[in-house]
Amino acid sequence: MNGRVDVRAGDGTHTLGEFLEQWAAGPGDAGSDSGRQLSVCLYTPSADPSGMGEHMLDLVAEYVPDIRVSLMCWPTEAGQRVLTRAAALGATTLALPRPRDPAFAEVITDFLHAHPADVFHVHVGTGREDFAGARAASAAGVPAIVQTQHQPWLLSSPAKRASFFHGLQDVDRLIAVSQAQRRTYERIGVPAERFCTVPNGIGARGAGPGRGAARKTLGLDPDQPVVMTVGRLAPMKGQRQLIESTPDLRARFPGLAVLIVGEGHLHRQLAEQADALGVGGCVRLMGHRPDARLLLDAADVFVLPSLHEGMPLVAMEAMEAGLPVVATRVIGSEEVVVHGETGLLTPAADAPALGAALAELLADPALRERLGRAGRRRYVDHFTRRRMAEQTRAVYATVLEAVVPVPVVSTR
Repeated sequence: MNGRVDVRAGDGTHTLGEFLEQWAAGPGDAGSDSGRQLSVCLYTPSADPSGMGEHMLDLVAEYVPDIRVSLMCWPTEAGQRVLTRAAALGATTLALPRPRDPAFAEVITDFLHAHPADVFHVHVGTGREDFAGARAASAAGVPAIVQTQHQPWLLSSPAKRASFFHGLQDVDRLIAVSQAQRRTYERIGVPAERFCTVPNGIGARGAGPGRGAARKTLGLDPDQPVVMTVGRLAPMKGQRQLIESTPDLRARFPGLAVLIVGEGHLHRQLAEQADALGVGGCVRLMGHRPDARLLLDAADVFVLPSLHEGMPLVAMEAMEAGLPVVATRVIGSEEVVVHGETGLLTPAADAPALGAALAELLADPALRERLGRAGRRRYVDHFTRRRMAEQTRAVYATVLEAVVPVPVVSTR
């Protein structure tokens, strides 16, 4: 693979290394004179892609039109949003049947025969969801299969661990989105050399509406204190602890509004918890909001009370918007938020500590401003979509160099 074997591509002759370097090049370079355009198929079996779906869409946005991109997922309500947005960005899309449908794998292989891919890029939480996609891609002859793990391995079930390892048989390379997350897989026996780490990144949202306009949209007073969180309504996201901290915060900050953006199966339980604590009037469960990033301008503080993360996109979005972030000191979040520099970190599942950190920032506008500015700089330096996409493209090139057969045209 590393010899002087030449590959005829278009009107030029290139070594395989040069050929793959063009595949790994940034936008505007790929295929500029090679006549060979990289093709990538993005796939997730998740019923609720949420942040995973945003990650995939960011790759689509960076790669099209220099790379031919297709995207396939299960068209649940959340999945259909991903498919619609991917198509609008220029990707070819496929709505998959339910993963347990007997035709599931056949649908994938048929699509890949009609739309050949050089790379099949699987996106999973822990990887225990489903492995038919990678097997189907292998059966369809896709030369390179890459899998991104978006959540840490925190499961204890031997059966689920065995299923995970069985599924890796068809995967050429694993990507972790944070260093601490990667270590959870190494601890269960995944060889370190099978992994690489590509930290998450997000695209810039552009100019927001500003504090006044965002608050007007939400019916908020110009001067009332506002805390916001965004995420699925699920136990791992820690909204229960946020609501638990709210009575003391409201007593100290009259007029407080706690905005919880997202949908999920805990909606009713969280509403009942807020009512039981007497804070139903200030806790607003807002459901899914396609304008969530624009509404960040309404907040004084962004909070992410998760029990664990992979590497949270919403914390990056808040930092990009110039907000200070209060987050829990858990896998993923502590690699995004720098305590005392871009926000504050508290122990997970500790409502009093969470409330104390929020109170500290709500009481100090100058501190909020300083941390928010630093968070914006950290986003620009470390968490852009372009950086993530370029590093991911380099992973594709590395895998392809190891597995793609070389069409010999001439030797020298």
